[in-house]
Amino acid sequence: MELRHLRYFIAVAEELNFSRAAERLHVSQPPLSRQIRDLEAELKVKLLDRDRQSVRLTQAGKAVLVRARKLVHDAGSLLAEARMIDEESPEELQIGYAPSPTAAVISDILARYHERFPGACVTLHDLSNREMLARVRAKKLHAALTVRPPSGQMRGLQFEAIRRHPPGIICSSQSPLARQRAVLPSEVGASKLVVYRAKEFPEYHAWVSKVLGVSKTRLAVGEECNDVMSLIAAVQAGRGVAVVGDFITPMTGDRVRFVPFVSGAHFLEVGLIYRKSDHDNRVKGFLAASLAGGQPK
Repeated sequence: MELRHLRYFIAVAEELNFSRAAERLHVSQPPLSRQIRDLEAELKVKLLDRDRQSVRLTQAGKAVLVRARKLVHDAGSLLAEARMIDEESPEELQIGYAPSPTAAVISDILARYHERFPGACVTLHDLSNREMLARVRAKKLHAALTVRPPSGQMRGLQFEAIRRHPPGIICSSQSPLARQRAVLPSEVGASKLVVYRAKEFPEYHAWVSKVLGVSKTRLAVGEECNDVMSLIAAVQAGRGVAVVGDFITPMTGDRVRFVPFVSGAHFLEVGLIYRKSDHDNRVKGFLAASLAGGQPK
């Protein structure tokens, strides 16, 4: 037995006319008659007395009508309740992020998002830019917080800038560069560099090369690291200097010194990446929470 059988029976029982019931249900009369016969066969009772002039409910039909109305009403209530629960408990939001570039903004973004969606769940995934782009495109992530990727990698994706960060270096407190208020890229070009692994962060090496005005093959790499904390530790240990954006300072504390470049060129933009075709209200809400902190600066 299906709810459709009950709805069809209720319409006929209330109209006491198959033609009017068919019009009310927006179906033709033969399928309607067939559904009523199927219901009677399944219940093994006669629900309607019908002839060419009239349709009447049997005693069993009157009793079934009362129960059928209740069952249909309860089914409608269940559907409405399920939808309400689904709206109140949205699916967990999957967000990729790069810890270093987003350290200064991510806690505020999450706080604003939870104000908009109380009780919502957000899972953060620490990934490389390449991994984030692939997973957003494959719908394994709803969005990603990171630095702006090269335009050639943004097919089908949208980037909304949240902050602009000037570049510079971090160096140990014993480095001669630590005493300077600002540093020229040419002063760093010949220094030993602490960098992220080229295999996992090729876009970082391209950016460092561009900032320093040195080809990637001529970068004096002293040590490669797989994450921001090992990068900071290597610089603190005197293994070299690292070219970074000033967004790294919330993570360094007083362990190393950040020295900006004299030139303001090559700013790093941090923002949210999402699919252009995505109309998910949760993604829109996360974007709104990301942009609510003000215009990029």
